[in-house]
This record gives sequence, C-alpha cells and structure tokens, in this order.
Amino acid sequence: MNHKRISHYLIAAGILALLGVLAVSLLYVPEMAQMSLLMLSPQEPGEPIPIQLTALYYVGLGGVWCVALIFLLALYEYFRVSLRIGKEQCFCQENVRSLSRIALYLTIDGALWIVAIFIPGMFGVPSGPIWLVFLLLSMAFFALAMLAWCLGKLLARAVEMREENDLTV
Repeated sequence: MNHKRISHYLIAAGILALLGVLAVSLLYVPEMAQMSLLMLSPQEPGEPIPIQLTALYYVGLGGVWCVALIFLLALYEYFRVSLRIGKEQCFCQENVRSLSRIALYLTIDGALWIVAIFIPGMFGVPSGPIWLVFLLLSMAFFALAMLAWCLGKLLARAVEMREENDLTV
C-alpha cells in the first residue's frame, strides 16, 4: 500500500472521530444533561430548580466542551501527521512534535475527566455510578496519551537514525 492510500484511510478515520466528537458533545451531552437536571430537580411542577443543580449543569456542560475542544486540537495534529504521511514525509521532526502535542492534549483530557469525578460532590449532588464512567474515560485518554508519547519517542529515534545515515552517505 502506498503512502497516499494510507493517508486517505487515516484521514477517513479522523473524520469519523471528528464527527463522533461533535455529535456527542453538541447533541447527546446537552440533552442528557438536561434530562439529568430534570431528574434531580424537585418533582413538583412550578418549583424552581435549585441553584446548585443549575450551576452543576453549566459547569458539566462547559467541562465536556473543554474536553471536546482539547480533543479537537489532538485531532488537528493527527490530521497534520496524516497529511505528511501522504506527502511521504513520515520520518520528520514535525511528526515527532505533533505526536508530543497529541500526547499532551490527551493527558490534559484524562486529567479533566479525573477532576470531573469530584465535581458533583462539590455541588452537593451524589455522583452515583457516573464516577466509574469518568474513571474509564480518563484511563482511556491516559492510555492513548502513552501510546502517542511512545510513538513520538520511537519516531524521534528513527529520525535521528535517518539523519545519521544521510550524513554518512
């Protein structure tokens, strides 16, 4: 398989990830947050929603959008790497820097999910089993960050070896 074809497959996978992130963060999460707000609010119609629940709603929504924005930055770096692969520039310092940035962005996202575990308790709302979902999400982000970091280190070594061979010839 040539580099252009691999690049097209990588870009297609990135577009699917982009659509998934946008759909979840813009469509699914606000709807689920609204349903949760209604479930946690007083049952009698006409009673105002407590300020703690309203604050939790906006903090949670803002937090998810922050995670999505940082993930979109990681996807941007992913697209840059994919395009360079299509141009047959696989072993270059730009890809090493992009993989390092991807690792940093995913680590930040993982840390934000860890922080999200404690947010409901700060507003006096029991978190229930949702903390387990947040923990699993943070572990997934940390695992992907470690993978990107390791690939970046491996690529840096390959670039170094390539430069040594270029100097030798």
